[in-house]
Amino acid sequence: MSEELIRLEITAAEEDYEGLTGLLCLKLSSGWEEQSLATGETLFRVHCENAGLVDDIEQSVRALFPDAVCTRDRVVVEDWVTAWKDFFTPVPCGSRFVVLPPWLAGQNSYPGRIEIVIEPKSAFGTGHHATTALCLTALSNLLDDGVLTAGQSFLDLGTGSGVLGMGLALSGLQGEGYDIDPLAMDNATENRDINHIPASAFALGLGSIDAVQGRTFDLVVANILAQPLIDMAPDIMAAHKHILVLSGILSVQAPRVKEAYAALGEPEELVQGEWSCLIWK
Repeated sequence: MSEELIRLEITAAEEDYEGLTGLLCLKLSSGWEEQSLATGETLFRVHCENAGLVDDIEQSVRALFPDAVCTRDRVVVEDWVTAWKDFFTPVPCGSRFVVLPPWLAGQNSYPGRIEIVIEPKSAFGTGHHATTALCLTALSNLLDDGVLTAGQSFLDLGTGSGVLGMGLALSGLQGEGYDIDPLAMDNATENRDINHIPASAFALGLGSIDAVQGRTFDLVVANILAQPLIDMAPDIMAAHKHILVLSGILSVQAPRVKEAYAALGEPEELVQGEWSCLIWK
């Protein structure tokens, strides 16, 4: 008998998008899919083997977002894995990077770019989500402009799969990445090894901004969510020396984040779809 996963689909109105994204970030370490519908709604698709976790997510959605529609069924694991492989195509970011899954690495399809190989286990680390692509594009631009250079130090806050920190380490910088999710740490460590990056170039640890209290870095990059970025603004500003890159921010939230970091002046803003990335340099 084939092994099966539970598939939970949540259809939500535009005004519930931010809240549902936050809920799934809190509940899931294994990621989810998103599909924009012609109605303006978003379809969130979760695959999970843990029935209790799926029940918890569905109950939370129904309680917090009563207008959202939840449906669930089952899918054979082999079919799901094949679908993921079809989905994870290469993602070029800026002029320097391309994010690839392991089965597409080393084919020299993107000559001149740094390959960042990611085992796709995290929704916010494959490059397909706009927040990751925006951050990598911002980092690529900063490297192109000579604002970021080899030998500088960095802090990757909310590192997830480690994709941003690995892009920086592969560009000659040295730094640290932190995440509050132990499963994300496992995935980041696996990806660091896949990319042959030593721990001395990209150290990983469980935690948040409190893990580096009193220390500073040439660059701080944080791809999290708007509210945590606002809450941590004083500590994040204190940790950065020269360059700050923030993402995980819906464009409608960007003014609130800018206000929290107003002491740094007006940032450059990159936009992709409904997401923004803010850069201070």
